[in-house]
Amino acid sequence: MVLAVFAATHGLSAQADDASIEFFEKKIRPVLVKQCYECHSADAKKLGGGLLLDHREGLRKGGETGPAIVVGKPGESLLIKAIRYEDDSLKMPPKGKLPAEVIADLETWIKNGANDPRDKPTQSKIGESWAETMRQRSDWWSLKPVRKPTVPQPKHASWSEHPVDRFLLAKLEEQGLAPAEPADPRTLARRLSLVLTGLPPDEGQVVNLPVNFGQVENLPHAIEKYVDSLLDSPQFGERWARHWLDVVRFTETHGNEWNYEVHHAWRYRDYLIRAFNADVPFDQFIREHIAGDLLPVADASRVRTDARRIGHDGTNESVIGTGFYRFGEVNHDDCISLTSLGYDIADNQIDTLTKAFQATTVACARCHNHKLDAVSMHDYYGMLGILRSSRLVSHSIDAPDVNAKLTDRLVEIKAELRKEEQNAEADLQEY
Repeated sequence: MVLAVFAATHGLSAQADDASIEFFEKKIRPVLVKQCYECHSADAKKLGGGLLLDHREGLRKGGETGPAIVVGKPGESLLIKAIRYEDDSLKMPPKGKLPAEVIADLETWIKNGANDPRDKPTQSKIGESWAETMRQRSDWWSLKPVRKPTVPQPKHASWSEHPVDRFLLAKLEEQGLAPAEPADPRTLARRLSLVLTGLPPDEGQVVNLPVNFGQVENLPHAIEKYVDSLLDSPQFGERWARHWLDVVRFTETHGNEWNYEVHHAWRYRDYLIRAFNADVPFDQFIREHIAGDLLPVADASRVRTDARRIGHDGTNESVIGTGFYRFGEVNHDDCISLTSLGYDIADNQIDTLTKAFQATTVACARCHNHKLDAVSMHDYYGMLGILRSSRLVSHSIDAPDVNAKLTDRLVEIKAELRKEEQNAEADLQEY
């Protein structure tokens, strides 16, 4: 129990750190760069008050008047006092007071621990060639093409012939460790069922496995059949769709005080479950998410891998994938955020799109060339232009049998209206 609590606590802590860093990158760093770096950075022509705000230690050490912030205490932080314009002798930035929502963000940041990933002082000038920076970062391992590695040959290679197992065993042997003993069939069946479906195994399935590992010749075949049965169960899609729902920040409301409902959000959820259970190829899955509404009708004369998928009930499955664009936070359309509301929505879409399909955080480049990967503001606004120039619409997609009665009734109404029109024309002719 203690171990479980520790793991859960550690996981929550990691998630909190990620959220606080994201808050800094979106809300705090852009303000510091735009409003403070001109006088309080390594690139300043004349450093103001000996205060550097372009890295964490500079901010906390402060300048001639002392530390700029007191972690956890915004009311005692000189930075907050300066931007609040409380003291006539200390008003920053001098060109004008910051908007109330920006001040509130800085107060929240300090109150929540002032998490700041800028752990090193600025070494290079901001005006350094971006092309050179791109060239250096393109050599990073994460941006290189995938290569087929050489499978290692561990000492006890007979343990498993699977390449992945060979990599694991080689690392274990480097550390002087050995693999755990094989699990008995009942334990293995339970683990497989919980991983693949999230549910304990069916007793009838377990009894069909060999009783012990002495029946080596029968066990692999039995396990393979058992795994296939789990993959074929509807619970497999329900279990693994939940992971992807987290990736695309699935929600049934838009958050904030008004918390508008995302109508028909469940349609995307059910589409996702069906896609996993149908083993839709990942490249097709990506096409449906990014541009499922533009996929062509399948060509009967040849097989197309980029054609839309039609469900068993006749609906266009592919177009539902684009529903993920609609999830996420949507702010109020008040006087403060009205001008940026559409851009905030598109920013959230870019953030999700690039994290999900490129494993890269591109949204930071909204305000500055990316600090970690070779992503520029030019790249960001190219994507923004695509999303902002696309027309966002919502349509209810019902199965044909749901629409059948309504369609029949509409046909009847048209016939009745036509009959009434003919009767009216006949009446006019009599006069």
